[in-house]
Amino acid sequence: MTAEIDTFEVEFLSRRQAWGMLAFFAIVLALLFAATLLLPHDRYIRYQQLTDSDLFRTRWVYERIHFDKTPIDVAIVGSSRVEAAISAPILEKELTEKFCRPIHVANLAIPEEGRDLHYLVVRELLENHPETRIVLVSVVEQAELSHPAFRYLADARDLLQEPLLINHAYFIDVAFLPYRQMGYFIQTAFPKWFGVSRSFRQDYMGTGMDTTHSFYLPSGKLVDRDAIAPPEKLTAGSQETIADEGGPWNPNAHWHALNNPLETEYTRRLVDVTKGHQVEAIFVRLPFFNSPLHMYDEAFYSSLGPLLDAQQFSKAPHNYSDPGHFNRYGIDQVSPWLWSSIGPYLGPLEDSDSCPK
Repeated sequence: MTAEIDTFEVEFLSRRQAWGMLAFFAIVLALLFAATLLLPHDRYIRYQQLTDSDLFRTRWVYERIHFDKTPIDVAIVGSSRVEAAISAPILEKELTEKFCRPIHVANLAIPEEGRDLHYLVVRELLENHPETRIVLVSVVEQAELSHPAFRYLADARDLLQEPLLINHAYFIDVAFLPYRQMGYFIQTAFPKWFGVSRSFRQDYMGTGMDTTHSFYLPSGKLVDRDAIAPPEKLTAGSQETIADEGGPWNPNAHWHALNNPLETEYTRRLVDVTKGHQVEAIFVRLPFFNSPLHMYDEAFYSSLGPLLDAQQFSKAPHNYSDPGHFNRYGIDQVSPWLWSSIGPYLGPLEDSDSCPK
């Protein structure tokens, strides 16, 4: 007669040994994580990761800041709303004529929302272009999102120093770090294998790139700045945006603010960087179609710097190529409005060689 063994009562490890083994694995993982952070890589490699996506202009932003020696006196930073509506060449022409000397303007805006990326671009810009005097920063309704490009482009310390409470993207970004660091290390060692370059690429899109012109995405889709969206499409998109944002800004929504710290925290960091470089930060809000009043925290932005709001252009459907972006007709109205609105804040651009007043 065979004896039966109750395997459920066999103790392979004591509880103390089991906890010790778990602690050992945790220490090993922590050391491996720390080791990946020390892997060196070429920072230019980072900005070539998204060239096949809708965010392909991230590479141009890095090249314009680091490789193009043309000065940047005025920069435009933010989402696709200011990318689509503010023409750097037109603003450059107006400012040059006003001050009787070359004033160089670069539109460094990147599609999609995320104040963390705007902070990153402004810091990168001012560390490399000390001549910059004014930064125009886009404002939208309630952009509490982490930009999808941030985890690809930020330094490791930036990802580790993100606001923790309550940042829903924090642990995703940190978990992405080891994979990212190893990937960048290998691409730096063998750039040709991955279609990237460590030296300034010859297919640079140029100093005077005008982001208000129509263009094709890497997917082949046309982004048509001349299109006029059907009124019914604009109305449906506007209603969806209002529903998503929850209506007008509510300053008493403390729980909402606690759960979405990114916009306010990174806006403050951005302003601190500009102040540290004696640069004027001017906030510019371009509305979506049929945008109601008070859809964002106006008091917060006004407390940090000048706030310009183009709300008066939101009612005309002829101005929009889609519910969130101006078309050529809207651009032609926004340009003179912006030019006249920033007039009182152009002092940082003045010098002894300016035109006689």
